[in-house]
Amino acid sequence: MITSLVGQSLDALDTPALLVERDLLHANIALMASTLKERGVGWRPHSKAHKSPAVAHLQIEAGSHGITCAKVSEAEVYVAAGIRDILIANQVVGPIKTRRLARLARQAEMAVAVDSLENAQEHDAAAADAGTSVRLVIEFNSGMNRAGVEPGESGLELAKGIAGLKHVRFGGVMTWEGHTLNITDAVERETAIRSSLAPVLETVEAIRASGIEVPIVSCGGTGTFLTTAGIQGVTEVQAGGGIFGDRFYRDLDVQVTPALSVLVTVTSRPTPDRIIVDAGRKTLDPSNLAPEVVGLEGVAKLAFSAEHGIIHLGGPNDAIRVGDRLRLNIGYSDQVVHLHEQHFVIDGDTIDAVWPTLARGRLQ
Repeated sequence: MITSLVGQSLDALDTPALLVERDLLHANIALMASTLKERGVGWRPHSKAHKSPAVAHLQIEAGSHGITCAKVSEAEVYVAAGIRDILIANQVVGPIKTRRLARLARQAEMAVAVDSLENAQEHDAAAADAGTSVRLVIEFNSGMNRAGVEPGESGLELAKGIAGLKHVRFGGVMTWEGHTLNITDAVERETAIRSSLAPVLETVEAIRASGIEVPIVSCGGTGTFLTTAGIQGVTEVQAGGGIFGDRFYRDLDVQVTPALSVLVTVTSRPTPDRIIVDAGRKTLDPSNLAPEVVGLEGVAKLAFSAEHGIIHLGGPNDAIRVGDRLRLNIGYSDQVVHLHEQHFVIDGDTIDAVWPTLARGRLQ
């Protein structure tokens, strides 16, 4: 059994293997939790990076009041693991999914994003049948141009329509200002974040002025949370992926430390300036941002095929031999963790725990 590896050294692990450095993960969680607490906003971290109830419980222990996920099937995993406050930050559409969600609300406090009255009415009918009451959170488009109703009159009218339904509750609003992550200049990025959220917050005030309470104003990912958490009117932030210290977020000046890596084995040295390892795209998806090779100087570039990782060196190196092991710090965990059945939690060179990636493959 995999859990029999606990207490053994890393030498006992076959490769490729997904590693989480325990102390660094805890430090990143503590940093994000304390930063948000200092700014006076709640923490509802998105679980799309870690896919693990074990990690979600660590975040709750650190101060988060609930979690965010993308699909009903993911929420079912977390509810079964004892998580009791969940926002599904996607639209849940159709009788199959709305029925599942309404029944899940018998076990936990559920909220779900909506951006149309028709979808809200679907949830109302499902809740009536299940005898529950799901919170509906309006998703606003703040510039991503993905899902979401436009701020202003359309959002106000949708809030009024939801408030008039009998079997669901108006839970508040959410948005994701992720388009601002493409802005490299930190000052310009902060300005863009504030400009993107301003129309949403103005609409929130209009909804309140109409006599409707807005308990949740949810936004912000790891790449924006240092700004978003300081904006008056925001009640909670969904930043989650930063707990692994991805290079993606460190490049945005988030002061987290790399805690997630893949342990690989060198399988071939065809030339002095090329190293082949046993981790390709089926082990880590580099399409967003490539990983970093730990402790190896002279890396010129990385390339990946289905089952091979190719490390191109800037010059010859005969120190790395077939059978040696290397670690690749992850560039963007959202595209890696879901490919693995478990996280191997390490304390130095010792396997400290094995956490199943229970929410992987939950796409419905």
